[in-house]
Amino acid sequence: MKSLRTIAVFVGILFLVATVTFTIGSGQIRSFLSGENPQKSLLIIGVLLEIMCGVAVVGIGVLLFPILKLFHHRFAVGYVIFRSIECVIILIGGMYLLLRLQFMWNYEMIIFLFTGIGGLILSYLLYQSRLVPRWLSVLGLVGYAMLSIGTVFDMAGVMQMEGNIGMLVYLPGGLFELFLPIWLFIKGFNSSAITAASILEISERSDRFSQS
Repeated sequence: MKSLRTIAVFVGILFLVATVTFTIGSGQIRSFLSGENPQKSLLIIGVLLEIMCGVAVVGIGVLLFPILKLFHHRFAVGYVIFRSIECVIILIGGMYLLLRLQFMWNYEMIIFLFTGIGGLILSYLLYQSRLVPRWLSVLGLVGYAMLSIGTVFDMAGVMQMEGNIGMLVYLPGGLFELFLPIWLFIKGFNSSAITAASILEISERSDRFSQS
């Protein structure tokens, strides 16, 4: 299971890379747009960091697909699709920022919405499969549900994610994206769950072949 362990470590690294690059990149962009630091190089660096985040989240989806598909193929495909769309939005939003020197309409909220939905799919699959402890999967379910709902409310003008309430909305998902990599570095995925799912998949394929 060396390859499985390697996948777990790389997924953990990419989660941290995505979180750090988006946080720093977003801060750089906001610093430029607010006039605190008017150097355009700051904007370019911020956009490049956010693009690195986009590449990282696609990498997470691609690396996890062979594992997640053992438990639910359609949801695994859906997770890759949502992460890919998230990357495309970051690319489009970055180009818009560089050309217009302002955020695209609800740019960050749209990203967070796809992050939230994709995260719910991932957390559900982790919960169902027991690839990681269920308390960690539940933290992801709660965190991404709060993020998705908060994002929709923000876009509808019901509440603002920038205030103290917004920070509370981000907290559970942020903790999940911190604790999951730590768990993957230390323990990795539950190999017995993957072995059982692989055996079941082989058995189902044999049954379908014999019936045909």
